[in-house]
Amino acid sequence: MTQVLYEYSGPLFDSEQSARFVASVGRDYYAADCLVRPEQEDFLLRNTRSWAGQLPISEHSCVGARTVVQRSSRQVRDSSADIYLLWIPVRGSVTISQGGRSAVIGRGNLALSSSREPLCILTEPDDRQEHLSYQVSLPARIIEEALPDPRRLCAVGYSSQLGGARIARELFLSLHNEGDRIDGPSSAALAQSALEALFRTLAPDRCDAAQPAGARAMKLQRLLDYIALNHSDPELTTEKAAAACEISTRYLHYLLKARGLRFHDHLWDARLDSAHRQLADPALARRTIAEIAYTAGFKSTAHFSRSFRRRFQQSPRDVRNRAGQEGDPMVSSETGLHRH
Repeated sequence: MTQVLYEYSGPLFDSEQSARFVASVGRDYYAADCLVRPEQEDFLLRNTRSWAGQLPISEHSCVGARTVVQRSSRQVRDSSADIYLLWIPVRGSVTISQGGRSAVIGRGNLALSSSREPLCILTEPDDRQEHLSYQVSLPARIIEEALPDPRRLCAVGYSSQLGGARIARELFLSLHNEGDRIDGPSSAALAQSALEALFRTLAPDRCDAAQPAGARAMKLQRLLDYIALNHSDPELTTEKAAAACEISTRYLHYLLKARGLRFHDHLWDARLDSAHRQLADPALARRTIAEIAYTAGFKSTAHFSRSFRRRFQQSPRDVRNRAGQEGDPMVSSETGLHRH
């Protein structure tokens, strides 16, 4: 069911309306400074959200105005938000500035942004003063398991007119527009297919190297991808993974054994690797070790600590203490922005 996150229509966008807009961005995405720049006396501003499985897909529409969303290094440090946004413009354009890069994307392109670094997002209307774009909220753990060094991929424009990017774009837009007519399991399966198509666009070298040869190898790759995307689910079992990949549990063990793997060993390694990356990331210094353990899929902090020490020969706290306190580059400030 589509949920309205924020809506305004009229000529009097006063400080109270501005505060409501800032609050909605902070609640539904992350803390940020926001500015609405009217291009005409009467304008419309509307944000909605629907779901594709567990993935939120938001729609941002604006007629007669521009919007600026800016997230500072302080807001990054003080926030636990840990997501990537996939931007899909349909009308007008989106300018994303992050990590020393800047990309202007319009219809036919897509791009990523991360909550972990300062950023500036500008949405602009087309020549009819209309803007429409979609944002898919992707948990950082999914992106980081699938893509090498994903932050370097932010604020980079990618064509969505051919190949995997076009498939991902069309699937995500269809899931948003037809979500109320699709049952939950089908929606989740389509969302996973969209993600796989997207990942093969953003990291073609990785995916070409891992391109399977034969039906058995394809099923193994699908299983490994499923574990990578869902390792943080504390209830993930062989039965659940096999059902999602449309194979039997016996065949699941057969596929993994051929690669020299065992399901639970591979699953725990994926969870521990994810936790290690989070502990070593200075941007997540405010997140507690227990929070990171639970985010990675552990139910017990004691089990997490024992497993972590056995795997890395050091404690989670040792990794956290060694993480460098790197300062984030400041994003140039806009005058008149309302702080959240």
